[in-house]
Amino acid sequence: MTEESKGMNPRTWNAIAVGMLLIAIALGVILYFYTGDLLNAFSAILLVFGLYIAATSFARKGGEDNFGPSASDAAMAAGGIVAGVGVTGFVYILSGEVLITAAVLIIIVAVIGIAMALKNRNV
Repeated sequence: MTEESKGMNPRTWNAIAVGMLLIAIALGVILYFYTGDLLNAFSAILLVFGLYIAATSFARKGGEDNFGPSASDAAMAAGGIVAGVGVTGFVYILSGEVLITAAVLIIIVAVIGIAMALKNRNV
């Protein structure tokens, strides 16, 4: 069985990802139109696209190999970090405090680490 026959074709994943990125950009443009704040728009784009990447990590091929995380694990971690940066952008906008923003980012990284440990508990 070839690698491409085990799941959705990579071109299909790429097409879906481009569609989600365009939706995220459109939402960012709408938010920028209403708030006039570019950081709001950028944070929204990162949050929406990061959530998409993390949410679809469970549907991706996730075979083990000896050279690092599976594609599923890498997508979950990357999506969580991207969405986390989007969240921290909103936290900074709301609080204006760098220390609170840094603390939220640390919490997000910790939650991603816990989620990865739970996801791979049987490996």
